[in-house]
Amino acid sequence: MSTSDEFSLLAEAPKDRWGRYKISDPATGKERGYTRVTTIAKVLDDSSSLADWKTRMAITGIVQRADLLAQASTSLDDRSKLNKIANDAIEAAGAYSRANLGTALHSITQQLDLGMKPQILQGLQADIETYVASIAAWDFGMRKEWIEVLLINDEYEYAGTADRIVTTRDGKICIFDLKTGTDLSYSFGSIAVQLAMYAHADWIYDWKTGERTPLPEGLDMKEGIICHLPAGEATCKFYTVDLEAGWEAAKMSFATRDWRKRKDLFKPYKFSDEKQGDVVPVVNPIPQDDIPAPSNELTIRQGWVKARIGNLSPKAQNMLKVTWPEGCPKLVECDNAQLDKLVAALQVVEAEHDIPFFDADPTAPKPAKRKSKAFDTAEIGSIQ
Repeated sequence: MSTSDEFSLLAEAPKDRWGRYKISDPATGKERGYTRVTTIAKVLDDSSSLADWKTRMAITGIVQRADLLAQASTSLDDRSKLNKIANDAIEAAGAYSRANLGTALHSITQQLDLGMKPQILQGLQADIETYVASIAAWDFGMRKEWIEVLLINDEYEYAGTADRIVTTRDGKICIFDLKTGTDLSYSFGSIAVQLAMYAHADWIYDWKTGERTPLPEGLDMKEGIICHLPAGEATCKFYTVDLEAGWEAAKMSFATRDWRKRKDLFKPYKFSDEKQGDVVPVVNPIPQDDIPAPSNELTIRQGWVKARIGNLSPKAQNMLKVTWPEGCPKLVECDNAQLDKLVAALQVVEAEHDIPFFDADPTAPKPAKRKSKAFDTAEIGSIQ
């Protein structure tokens, strides 16, 4: 096999800027982005433990790297820069080193199963020997056209690369996936979803030609197989995976993704016409003659609302545009009554996106200060 042929076999399918696989429409030939199987498989995961681990790694890394701490101190208002610094700190803590080792191990097994002769690092030699011996001992059959195969589902518009489709010693054809992580216990659910989605794919997709080929006839839809080959441990174990349960969870994942996309759950509250007359305005007990209103009060309040809108994220600002109160003109043209409606809509958007705004309305009447009895001189004298 020539070097160019090997490169072609190992090349990855192209993805768009969101990481989705580019799949050609069979009718029009136009490319569309299909969501990655691994993205959907993680929808139902409890990611709290992973988030805690990443936090610990970020703190460890930034303590070890004074340059990252210095960068962070000058970028506290730049979210994208802080995200990159945090990721660099996680990497500095060595969080990805084992994952990188696992990726290398995964690639070597692929090349071996394709009949290539890859260069094997000394630290992975024992892992590779264990893998080869285990595959042979269990009589798993490998076919080159079923190694690292891209599978797609046109109905749900998802795509994913299955490590292998294998034949077993009893003649079954099964989805087969290789995992190189140390502990799989936190991933059982997502793995079941992942393999079930592979099994329920419509086609094997050749991204080089756009050709769709049916999956093997008789593919086992009940059970898949996991090969657990933890990097650096020279052990290899096999597990069956419940694909029926995984597919039920996959459908829940699709529904959950649709739920998270809902934008029609909040709208400004409107009183019915027949109840409008029952609303009694609150009378300010403080005589208005004693409080001279500033001539630029409306302008000040408009500036406060503008700052509040500027505090929103782009996504939240888009929601505000959709829920902008009916009858309200541009901000600079709003009177106080219209500003009240706009503030009410803002409160809904801020609550939906968890973006609090702490500055109070600068034109609102200040509450009267209550004298504390603890500092009353008469009482202090009596205490003395």
